[in-house]
Amino acid sequence: MKGRRTIKIILRVFLAICLVFIALFFILSRVIRKNIRQQLTELSPAMQVRVSSIHPNIFSSSVSFDSLEINFTPYDERQQNKHVLLFPHTSLKGINFLKFLFGKKLAADRFILEDGNIHLDQFLLEKKDSAQLDVLKKMTWPFKNLFIRSIELKRTAVFLYTDKDQLLAKGEVTFKGLSVDKPGNKPVFSSIDLRLANLNYPSTNYKVQIQQLELNSDKKILSIDSISLISDVESSRANISTINITGFDVMRLLNDKILTAKKIVVDESKIVIGRKEGPKLQSLPFNLKKIHADAFQLRNSAISYHDKLAKCQLKANMELYQIDIHESFNKGNLHFGSVWASLTNIQYSADSYHQAEIKKINLDSEEEFIRLDELKITPKFGKYEFGRKLGHQADRVNAHVSKIEILKPDFQKLLDHKLIAEKILVGESKAYVFRDRRLPRLQKSLPLPVEYLKEIPFDIRVKTCNLAASTVEYEEYPRAGYGQTGILRIERARATISPLINHPVASDPEYINMNVVGSIMGSGIVHGIVLMPLSSNKPYRIKGAIERLELTKLNSSSENLGKIRIKTGFLDFLSFDFTMTNERSTGKIVGAYHHLIIQQLKKHTEEKNVADFASFMLRHLIIPLNKDRSLPERKRAGMVNYPRDPTRLMSHYFLQSLLMGVKKSFTLGFLLPK
Repeated sequence: MKGRRTIKIILRVFLAICLVFIALFFILSRVIRKNIRQQLTELSPAMQVRVSSIHPNIFSSSVSFDSLEINFTPYDERQQNKHVLLFPHTSLKGINFLKFLFGKKLAADRFILEDGNIHLDQFLLEKKDSAQLDVLKKMTWPFKNLFIRSIELKRTAVFLYTDKDQLLAKGEVTFKGLSVDKPGNKPVFSSIDLRLANLNYPSTNYKVQIQQLELNSDKKILSIDSISLISDVESSRANISTINITGFDVMRLLNDKILTAKKIVVDESKIVIGRKEGPKLQSLPFNLKKIHADAFQLRNSAISYHDKLAKCQLKANMELYQIDIHESFNKGNLHFGSVWASLTNIQYSADSYHQAEIKKINLDSEEEFIRLDELKITPKFGKYEFGRKLGHQADRVNAHVSKIEILKPDFQKLLDHKLIAEKILVGESKAYVFRDRRLPRLQKSLPLPVEYLKEIPFDIRVKTCNLAASTVEYEEYPRAGYGQTGILRIERARATISPLINHPVASDPEYINMNVVGSIMGSGIVHGIVLMPLSSNKPYRIKGAIERLELTKLNSSSENLGKIRIKTGFLDFLSFDFTMTNERSTGKIVGAYHHLIIQQLKKHTEEKNVADFASFMLRHLIIPLNKDRSLPERKRAGMVNYPRDPTRLMSHYFLQSLLMGVKKSFTLGFLLPK
């Protein structure tokens, strides 16, 4: 009997304890629900949190929420602009309820949000002031501190909130080590794992589409598959197959707005850059203080650029090392350690009349060179159609340069619009120039060479520039003649320029020195030295000679353009030495020739018939048959005093000065035809 009574007492005590625990369970559950609901409603007027029901479970140390809704409305005057987050299933697991109730500390293992719909407001995304961040800073956190080991958003869809919601992306994200050490402090987390699919973000000025994005801060990787960026404002777009970033410090990007990476690889891209008048492209919805990458690689990229005047397209492979970009790509803010690039199939056009093509450009800062292969300048219209399209005289140029090498260039200075190098080597070249003189000529003032160089907006500073043996052919259709063109050809032309400078400083030499040598129409040799002053108040000086020239080689030009036929004649030499200013040239020429017979052709006929009387006067009265070295120099010399026509090129200025000297070398040279 006594044993039974003891058992009954034990059962009653156990039952009482169970009833107490059950009561405590319901009481604690009610207290927890009330506490959580109250704390959620007191976060901030701008942060409204609602739940339909809260289900705490003390035994499993968890709380689940039904229909969690978060509304973020940072501007009182714009209640219609808000971010809305909806999660039908939410659970917080591994909670220490004692710390939560009595220590005002929230510690948990996992916060899981499933099947969420996030509606983002475009106005808030693009707003650049600090009001939204200030609202978050001023939130009243109900905890002394907070730590959640893992926050997981599963099967979440993100929409852009408009009249009709537009899907931005679907994906999952996990934040690890989320903590707030004291009320008012910014929440921080130790790592992030993000996976997004079908990302489509339309802004006011641009659209971004990404098929797949993966970011993992523990592995320090960012991988993007199939990205498309379109700018409606500036007619620019980019389609990129993949972007892979390794050694990517996500936390530094989020906390310090500094992007750092070991390597950035951009594969298989097509980039179109457009510039047009009107509003400019606004910046992206984030700002960066700095970008640093140990290595950047651009692989198999097709790039094109166009603006109101110019068009350019090319294919590029490039590698940059130790890149630093501060704030923006503005002048002086981009620095790199070394660069290698291979650009191919380059096509460029700055007007509607010529286009340039370059087969390949290779550059290597380690080897200290830039090399262009196969440069071609091609007119877009035929010889006569070209001028008719323009409506006035102009040089139609068809040129080919085998290669151009720039040795020891300063690659960093290129970013600052400065070409600084040890030497430029221009390979064998051919240039063909045609002009139709029947068209009206523009009366535009043209600068002399150095003044033209000074007008170039970027700095050029090269110690030596060499031109290899090249050919320049000039063809001209005369204003009046025999319906035939005249041709003047310079063959095996070589030149050395030292230094090549366009924006001189006080310590620079006084002159650019150019040495030239070549052959006229495949005969003889012409050589000269041209001193071009870097100071605008000093004259040019040209000194040189034409030697051993078979003068009949000039008949294509002299007959069709000047209506003069050189029947026979050999120029032993013609030396020249004169100065040239903006106003006139002065100096002299000295020559020697033998067996020179010149015939004047009839002017008002379509046939090249000899004007007998004029030719007789030239032969017997004006131009002696021989003027050799046996004659005194004064009888073979002519003074130069030619007023410059500022609407004509330097080449015309030089040739007319030379011809004036030749005329002055004859006693009756003033009778020579013009």
